[in-house]
Amino acid sequence: MKKLYLAVLALVILLAACGQKGLQLEKGTPIYDLAKEVAKSYPIVDPDANKVLIKCDYFTITPGVFFTEMQFAMGKRVQELKNYDKNRLPEFLKINIQRMGERKLLLEGAKKAGIVVTPQQLDSTLNVIFEHNGGKENFLKRIGGDGITLETVQQDVEKEMTVRKYFDKIYAETKVSEQEIKDAYAGDKTASVRHILLLTQGQSDSVKTAKRKQMEEILKRAKAGEDFASLAKEFSEDPGSKQTGGLYSDFPKGRMVKAFEDAAFSVPVGSISDVVETPYGFHILQIIDRKKESKPYEEAKKEIEDQLLRSKRRNANSDTLEKLKKDADYQSNL
Repeated sequence: MKKLYLAVLALVILLAACGQKGLQLEKGTPIYDLAKEVAKSYPIVDPDANKVLIKCDYFTITPGVFFTEMQFAMGKRVQELKNYDKNRLPEFLKINIQRMGERKLLLEGAKKAGIVVTPQQLDSTLNVIFEHNGGKENFLKRIGGDGITLETVQQDVEKEMTVRKYFDKIYAETKVSEQEIKDAYAGDKTASVRHILLLTQGQSDSVKTAKRKQMEEILKRAKAGEDFASLAKEFSEDPGSKQTGGLYSDFPKGRMVKAFEDAAFSVPVGSISDVVETPYGFHILQIIDRKKESKPYEEAKKEIEDQLLRSKRRNANSDTLEKLKKDADYQSNL
């Protein structure tokens, strides 16, 4: 129950409306003092400067807007930002500002696509949330203790549902052609690799720079002939493969994140990739083997189609967002 409650609060943070251009925080208020405190770690969010963080044709996000909406969404708990790890705080704020802007942009896309959440659909989802939190009364007590209203939750759950319906519509329109299936059948079906990962997710820019430099040094050692599996056991930060020397065996297309998959299926077998960046961090891959489909085409066709469809739908998320940004002249100053 606690997990679902926290998930609802996370949605509130990500989906908060942010159209009050130029909103200035009032000096001496708790939210102003909070903004000044966290700005010591991330100066771009200083409330006095109130610089434009993100802007597009539909909205502008400034520190005043961001912190006002954070307070509206999180209530009293927004003050917990003061206790956040100072080294990780800049990246945390940057990610949440980016997500706020991107989600707002997706809502504009959904609006143009005619996506609507009916009152019945909203009530049904809210009832599920209430049920998983011990009933409506208990849920209201819980959010009320944090200074959050039911209206806030209703608004933001509706927005999340709107975005989901928007992507459902996009997924429903995604198709795979016969030729694409034939091309995939003729290509490699699975890949086996060893890899080394240095995690950067949620880290500051300075940490990312240091990790990139570290990975380049590891890459030099690997390409100079050191045992890749031993290097993976020593340096990799992937708990799922570290103890096996970074090994991932016979995974199909559509399972890994795009940049990792692209390297796994394009770098020659027996070779080591250059540094590959994914949302998780920096990777290097040693390509062990690749295999083609062994089943007859008609027997394998449905499975291949499903894999291609999953891959297309996964890419549709980022492709849709990039198109929306381009069309709206979306600019980030983070």
